[in-house]
Amino acid sequence: MSQFMLMLRDSGAFPGNISAEEIQAIIERYGAWVAKVRGSGQKLFDGEGRVVVRKDGGLAVTDGPFVEAKEIIGGYFVIEADDYDAAAKLVEDCPHLDFGSIEIRRIEAT
Repeated sequence: MSQFMLMLRDSGAFPGNISAEEIQAIIERYGAWVAKVRGSGQKLFDGEGRVVVRKDGGLAVTDGPFVEAKEIIGGYFVIEADDYDAAAKLVEDCPHLDFGSIEIRRIEAT
């Protein structure tokens, strides 16, 4: 069985004016889904981070990613599955698909 990273991409579809009760219901849906797939993960802080690139023989560090980007990675999960098809099957009912897309990448064992 392989490990897969699920990168949760936010497409800006998350409602802006949402009640505390609605947020709690979404959190509970995520909790139930994570328990079902026996995954682990974290939400990333919104609107902050750094981008590091090699430039002119050195490193350049800039603020980012910016929320103006088309899709922002808002969190991640790590799950186990036999292959990509099995991983894709596990994310079919992930609550995140209501708000964005999920990139699936197999983790290379070292």
